[in-house]
This record gives sequence, structure tokens and C-alpha cells, in this order.
Amino acid sequence: MAHIEVEHVWKRFLLRKDRADSVGQLLTRMIPKGRRKPPTEPFWALRDVSLDMPAGHSFGIVGNNGSGKSTLLKILTRTMSPTEGHVKLHGRVSALVELGAGFHPDFTGRENVYLNASILGIGRKAIEKKMEEIIEFAEIRPFIDTPVKYYSSGMHARLGFAVATSVDPEILIVDEILAVGDEAFQQKCMDRIFHMKREGTSILLVSHDLSSIERLMDQAIWISKGVMQKTGLPRDVVLAYRQSLMDQSRTPAAESEQAPAHPGPIQVQEAFLVSQGQRVDTLSSGEQVSVTLDLRNDSSHEFLGHVSLVLRRPDGLELATFSTVLDNAPVRLKPGVNRLSMELANLFLTTGEYDVTCAVYDENGRRLDEWPGVLAVHIQSMRNTPGLLVLPHTWRMG
Repeated sequence: MAHIEVEHVWKRFLLRKDRADSVGQLLTRMIPKGRRKPPTEPFWALRDVSLDMPAGHSFGIVGNNGSGKSTLLKILTRTMSPTEGHVKLHGRVSALVELGAGFHPDFTGRENVYLNASILGIGRKAIEKKMEEIIEFAEIRPFIDTPVKYYSSGMHARLGFAVATSVDPEILIVDEILAVGDEAFQQKCMDRIFHMKREGTSILLVSHDLSSIERLMDQAIWISKGVMQKTGLPRDVVLAYRQSLMDQSRTPAAESEQAPAHPGPIQVQEAFLVSQGQRVDTLSSGEQVSVTLDLRNDSSHEFLGHVSLVLRRPDGLELATFSTVLDNAPVRLKPGVNRLSMELANLFLTTGEYDVTCAVYDENGRRLDEWPGVLAVHIQSMRNTPGLLVLPHTWRMG
């Protein structure tokens, strides 16, 4: 039966610090060994990573760029060996880890389908029965007999995914390569992954699309700087990961980078949430809330401009934008401090951490100031549902 075991895996790379750029530099460095400086220093991409993935289960891996996710997948697909530890894979593995991996650039798309199938142990007759399905899914029929060196990155991605998922693997390993395709193709890929999951295929997926991890996977793993930070139910892991992203965005360095270099006459003095007449930072899903801004006009005359508010997940996904420009409601600020509120009758979000950023613009669209950092919003919901929204609804038969 398909089964993945990772036991205390470490992976070390050696970073070269003094590579010679010429023959002369190389010769000058040929000094006695005892006095030679080490040309490299170790970098640990993975540190003591372990996981046990039973047959028919699906695991999602999340983490920042450079956290070690892709390194782990390369070790699992045998394209890289661990420095320490052991990996055991039981079952036929199909992987899509690097764009164009396993494709010969001078072979046509059709020839590469046969090549990849043979590598996976699929006979020619068996893949011929799948050929039409692969071509149809990849949407590259006019180019299937063209050498793949002329393919775009999107065509590479479509053909690679079509082959990897059409050979009836027992274990499917997919990296963030799906991001290369357009939105429609990404959804097509997710639909196929969901179908394979229902059919009992074991799936290991790396993705920055956290909602897909929550929706499709049975378990999730968060890796940061090569270390497993948390493993468990996708919702719990994703929530912890989002919280870490929000904490990073609140660091003084991040706040100073976001602040305008030269504050203008209009400044966001304070931003806060109000619910039922009280300042809050935690809300129940569906509760009424106002985002309130104290805007200071340091000039001696009335200011006419605009304000925008953006509601985001901590991973940067924009959920909603509120703009006085779009609502045709310009703000007029008298000299001194002015209070502006934007009221939401109901905020139907699922449990999690969210951010609100706000900015002020003059009537010509030039940004004058923004609230440094983010305004944190914590949502608590009685419904433990996936997705982003808790929408009021009823069920009816007949």
C-alpha cells in the first residue's frame, strides 16, 4: 500500500563564499592547506523533519519561500539525497516538482509523454490509451508534435500536470508549479486533485493557496527555516501560519518600510475598531463593526480627498476594498482632528486573523499618508467551517 515515512531528515548545503572568478584568483588561492580559509560554510535547509503519511491520506505543506518545502519534496522524489535521516516510499510515485522536469527539450510533447510514462513504469500500450485524455487536459493539441523547447512555461505546466495525474499514481507529489498556469487551469488542476483524493490517491501538495490546503488536505505541515513548526489539522496549521505572518508584518522594520518618507499635511493619527460602542480587536462572525480613523489636518484650510481601507488575510490575499472614490463619497477634513468611520452591518468571516490597512489620498489620487503597519482583526465563529465566509443560509426540500 502507498505509504510515505520521513524519519529525522536533515539536509545541508555548502555555500561558497570565495569562488574564483578568474584563473589568476584561483592560482593565488593555492596556498598551503593548513593556512587555507574554508571556501564554504554549511547551510541547513532541513532540520530533523519527520512525518508519517498513511495510504490514502493527503498532506499540505505551507511556509515562506526558502523555508525548505521544495527541498523536502526533492528528497521524497529521489532527486536529492538527505544529509541525515531516512525516507521510505511505498507505492508508485508521480511527481511534479520542477517545471519541465523529465522533459527532453528536443523531443515533441507526444514523445515526452511516452518518455515520462516509461520512467514511471507505464507501458507504451497503456499510455496510448491515455494519450487523448492527456492532450485534452493539457489543452495543447496544436503543439503536441512540436519540440517542448518551444513551449511556454504555461504549456510545460499543463503537459507536466496532465501526465503526472493521468498515469494512475498511488502517490502524487505536487509543488507550487501550479502557480505557472492561468486561473482557469489552476482550478482545473484542483478539481482533478480532489477527484484523485476521493479515489484514494495519497497526495502531498505544496501551495501558497492556503484555502486549497484547508479545503483539500487531511493534514497540514508548516515549515519555517527548515524546521517543522506545527503539524495537524489544516485549519489549525494554517491559522498558526497566518498568525506568524501577521506578527512579522508588525515588526518595527516592516512598519518603518511602510511609512511614507515625507508625511504630508494630512495624517492618520489613529485607527481602531468599534462594535456596540466599544473599542474591540476581537469580533464574533456576523457582528456589526466600524473601522474608525482619526485623521489630522495640519494645514489651515479644509482638505478634500479620499480614504481607502483594504481587508486582507495575513498571507496578503485581498478580501475586500472600501474606497470613498469607488463609493463617490469624498471626505472633507477641517483643520485639526477629524473622525471618519466606515460601518459594516455584518462581517461574516470564518475564524482567523485578518488585517486592515488604510490610506489617505488627495483629490488627484496622490497618497498622503497611511496607518503604519496593520490594524489586526480577530474573528471568532461558532461554526467550524472551511473557506473564508460564513454566509447566512437555509436548507429546503421541495
